[in-house]
Amino acid sequence: MNIEQVEFQVSRNLHSSLKSALQQVGYSVPDTCRVCVSLVDGKGRKKRSNAKAENWSPDSGRLQVWLEPVDASNEAPVRDAVRPESLRTAPEPSATQSLQESASPAQTDAEPGLAVVVRALAHAENTPGWNFVSLKKFRDEILTAEASRLSAIDQRHFLGRAINERLITTNKVANPKDPRFPVTTIRLNRLNGIVQRILGEQPPKSPGFAPIHIKGEPLSSTILRERR
Repeated sequence: MNIEQVEFQVSRNLHSSLKSALQQVGYSVPDTCRVCVSLVDGKGRKKRSNAKAENWSPDSGRLQVWLEPVDASNEAPVRDAVRPESLRTAPEPSATQSLQESASPAQTDAEPGLAVVVRALAHAENTPGWNFVSLKKFRDEILTAEASRLSAIDQRHFLGRAINERLITTNKVANPKDPRFPVTTIRLNRLNGIVQRILGEQPPKSPGFAPIHIKGEPLSSTILRERR
C-alpha cells in the first residue's frame, strides 16, 4: 500500500464519523462536501503519493484533514471523489478530464495537476525582463492565476509534488531589495522526462562520434620514430 491509498482509506473511514461529529456541535455539512486527508512529515511537507505507506509514521509525521466542497454536477460521488487511480473502478471526474482536454497529447502520462504547475512555471520563465522566478511570487500570485481550475489546496499540493519529484528545482539568490534575506527561486528541470513530455520538448540528441582523418602517417608511427 502506498501513501495515496492510505489517504483514501482514511478519508473514506472519516467521512461519516466527521460529519456526525460536526452535526453534534451544530454544524451542518452538505452531502457535496468531501473529507480530504494528507500525510505530511514533521515539517509539514507532503509525502509523495507513490511512496510506500511505511515512509510515514504518526510518531514523526502529521495528518491533515479538511472538508472540501464538490460540485455535484461535475464531480463523482463523495465516496469515490478522492479514490486513487489504483483503487478506481469508475472513470475520472469530469473536472480532471477538462484539465486533460486542455493539455497536449504529449502529456497524457503526467497527472493533470502536475502538468498545470509545470506549464505555469514555463510561462513565468519566459516573462521578459525576469532573471528568476520567486517561489513565493509563483505560489501566491502566478499559480493562483494560471491554475484557477485547481483549488488552493491542490495548487500547493501539486507544487510540492513537483519540487519533491525534481520536476522543479530550487535555489537561493541575493535579494535585490534586502541582501540579508536571500530569495528562494524555482526553475523547471528541463532534463526531466516528465517535464519534456508535458511541454512537448524533445531531449537534445548527443552528436555521434565522427573520427577526423588527417593526411600523413599515423601519429603512433611518428612517436615511435622520434623515440629511436
